[in-house]
Amino acid sequence: MDKVQERLASFYLGQEYELEEGQMLEGPVHYDARDLTTHAVCLGMTGSGKTGLGVILLEEAALDGVPSLVIDPKGDMTNLLLTFPALRPEDFRPWVNPDDARRKDMDLDTYAAGMAELWRKGLAGTGQGPDRVRRWLRWHRDLQL
Repeated sequence: MDKVQERLASFYLGQEYELEEGQMLEGPVHYDARDLTTHAVCLGMTGSGKTGLGVILLEEAALDGVPSLVIDPKGDMTNLLLTFPALRPEDFRPWVNPDDARRKDMDLDTYAAGMAELWRKGLAGTGQGPDRVRRWLRWHRDLQL
């Protein structure tokens, strides 16, 4: 069951985070989509979360029916197409990096199972469940028609 409260013209970005304690808080973080204009740029150092923020904003825009034109020279936004509502290890297996599994001394099935569990816990920790992922998947399938 999803705990995320959908609000008109509001993009859910995640949960508040306490830096000093290093833990997530209960308060949701929303962005007022009415502040969006026709262009955007996201700048930051390597590893600062630009791609993650971009993916979240695009997912939220799609869920709200807001059209987006994305120019992504590196190809990171293609991750939006990787949608696994059931979060089954076998869904993740073709997409996990074999080198990452090898570095952790794991076979691909075990590594994929760990990634599926990591995603399940991560989504649940931010109040998002399979229902919200299914909603995104329905939008994605409608787009392909």
